[in-house]
Amino acid sequence: MNTTIHLSSKLLISMLLLIVASTAIAQSPVVPVINQKQEYVLKSSINGTTYYLSVSLPMHYSKTDTTHYPVLYMLDGGLAFPIAHAARTSLDLLGDLEDLIIVTIEYKWDQSLIPWMTTRWKDYTPSKDEKFDVNPGYLKMFDLLPGAFTSGGGPVFLDVIKKEVIPLIDKQYKTTNDRGISGHSFGGLFAGYCLLTASNLFQRYGINSPSFWWNNKEIFNVEKSLSQTNIALPAKVFMSVGSLEGNSMTPVMSAFADSLRSHNYKGLNLTSHIFEDENHMSVVPAMISRTLRVLYGKNKK
Repeated sequence: MNTTIHLSSKLLISMLLLIVASTAIAQSPVVPVINQKQEYVLKSSINGTTYYLSVSLPMHYSKTDTTHYPVLYMLDGGLAFPIAHAARTSLDLLGDLEDLIIVTIEYKWDQSLIPWMTTRWKDYTPSKDEKFDVNPGYLKMFDLLPGAFTSGGGPVFLDVIKKEVIPLIDKQYKTTNDRGISGHSFGGLFAGYCLLTASNLFQRYGINSPSFWWNNKEIFNVEKSLSQTNIALPAKVFMSVGSLEGNSMTPVMSAFADSLRSHNYKGLNLTSHIFEDENHMSVVPAMISRTLRVLYGKNKK
């Protein structure tokens, strides 16, 4: 009888240990799933343009939990997505970023840069500038005839983002209403335009190498008018430019940042930076990484 009791005790202990081990495994952190990315094609019913969306997901994104994420929309996805996806994957490894979804917006230009340039010229410019539409320098650069460039489609493109792109992403993913937008060059011009006209749609802005020279620097007048009627501009903003980008870019970005600061908007959190020894294109990788860190970096202090 003693032997039976002894064996039963050992069996009971073994079962308890198995239960404890199983519970510990069940409570252990989920193994990270890195390098998650997906793609979508959107044919806009608003302006007829086809957009190619690439999505970079945070390390722990899962369809089965209840966690929702902020979304950063980035323009010029053909250039931006590979850099942004690699940068966020790298920064995620040490927990340097908030968990967020990155969505880039692009056009089809596998065999030629022409459709990229002509379509972004239309979408990213907030007003029509006929002088630059026929600028011989730009036409020659892409071997185009007069009439190839048509500016001023920015307001319509903003409508596409608001009514088609964002609803698609919100339907496919677990998102919050915390949205950001970031762009470079004409994309920076568009992001600046959104800051002044769509602050209810976006809360974070990456305004990089912005073409604020557009249409006789009209964006300065737009900002001045805003300052006369609005005392609040609740937004987190990162503005940047390369030191080698020339007089039409570097001092103009700094002047716009100074103008924003001078009007003391309530809720505006503005960081600006000049990347030393970087030109208009070499600055792209640096400004994408810094945009992520400034707008979504974790405060580890």
